[in-house]
Amino acid sequence: MRPIKLSICAWGPYPGKVEVDFTNFEEGSIFLVTGPTGAGKTTIFDAICYALYGNVSGENRDKNTVRSDFAAPEVDTYVEFHFLHKCNIKFIVLQKESVRKNVEKDLRCLQRQQYLPYQEKSR
Repeated sequence: MRPIKLSICAWGPYPGKVEVDFTNFEEGSIFLVTGPTGAGKTTIFDAICYALYGNVSGENRDKNTVRSDFAAPEVDTYVEFHFLHKCNIKFIVLQKESVRKNVEKDLRCLQRQQYLPYQEKSR
């Protein structure tokens, strides 16, 4: 599997949509995700793991806590992950089961998690 693009919205510290384009690393056969503490490395891996397996990486975090505290109530939390597998481009879009605050009533409600099937495109 080779990652192509990761899009996250209202995920971790990011209140809006953020994209990571892995195609910039196509020349090499391996690349390193590096940065100082708090730079967002684990956020990337959590989003990829959630897209593939429905759970975040590691044992210290809970998948129900990934919604950004900085996101506006009307913003959906989701992960979109495009990757190459056996010469086919596949992508997964997951809308996070998240807790949203209702601005008027301050009630907590759950959004249903949506798993869209793998979609393949020839490369």
